[in-house]
Amino acid sequence: MACAVSFIRVRSLGKIFLYLLLVLIGGALAAPLAWHLIQMLPPHLLGGLIGKIQSMPFHRYLSRSLQVAAILLLVPLLRSLRIRSFAELGLHGSGRPLKDLMVGLFSGAFCILLLESAALYSGAFVVHPGWGTGLMGALPRLLLTAAVVATLEEFLFRGVLLGFFRQVMVPSVAIILSAMIFAGVHFLNLPTAVSGEASPEWWSGLSALGSLGSSLPPWPILGWAFATLAVAGIILAWMTVHTGSLWAAIGLHGSWIVGQQAFNVVAGFRVQPPDGLLPLFGPPQCHGMVPVGLIPLGALLLAGLLAVILLRHRRQPPLYPLGNR
Repeated sequence: MACAVSFIRVRSLGKIFLYLLLVLIGGALAAPLAWHLIQMLPPHLLGGLIGKIQSMPFHRYLSRSLQVAAILLLVPLLRSLRIRSFAELGLHGSGRPLKDLMVGLFSGAFCILLLESAALYSGAFVVHPGWGTGLMGALPRLLLTAAVVATLEEFLFRGVLLGFFRQVMVPSVAIILSAMIFAGVHFLNLPTAVSGEASPEWWSGLSALGSLGSSLPPWPILGWAFATLAVAGIILAWMTVHTGSLWAAIGLHGSWIVGQQAFNVVAGFRVQPPDGLLPLFGPPQCHGMVPVGLIPLGALLLAGLLAVILLRHRRQPPLYPLGNR
């Protein structure tokens, strides 16, 4: 029986790796087609929105194509893994989604308030002139981005990936492994241009994928950024396991995104050399979305502690190991 369960686990991992490969290939091949189709549309459509999309660089098309491919291929992946419901991924529905969402939002707001106050007080960041006007103009976009990105990433990383890991390994290992993968994926930066092409060819997406991770930040900034993402991933995974739903994690993740993007509009990092204030503060990484240093890590841990306190009376739902299904 143990050998049979081990074989099923290995076969399931193989299906997940195949899924990731198909996402990369499918998204890379679809991106040039999407670019050419969008360019054929009149720029004035949808109040000029099409024109703005047409002006986006190719790597943005590639990024969105990969996200769409990941979502579309999830259905056949879950079917091949014989996952018939979200409950088998440990997502049972908490019955109190609004309360869980508010716990996440409150914990995230607490973290952002501590972090950005410390950042300004340290002198590492300088406030931009006219930041108020810029922030108000950017706020709708920031809120929409936070909602979409937080929901998508939580579903993929804490819903599907963590849910599968929980079926084949103990919860603590599943949480840590999913957090490490979550952190590592953020450094697979797509190049901002593809061989200087004005019009991408059918192979341009595949060529861009060959440059993934080619622009990693220098050490020790890389190490601090990875630690920040890993700690965030652990906190988000714990909240998902403890509540049996994604609402708390979505709230926490979304508030982090809004807070960090808003701070990028308000102020900029001004320390030279960039690692001059480490280990306390460093330049934000991953397009300014990941704060770096001991102080950001401390703020994250305090947010996690606050979430633990707010959820301390919640009964953790049961797990569904693979061998018991």
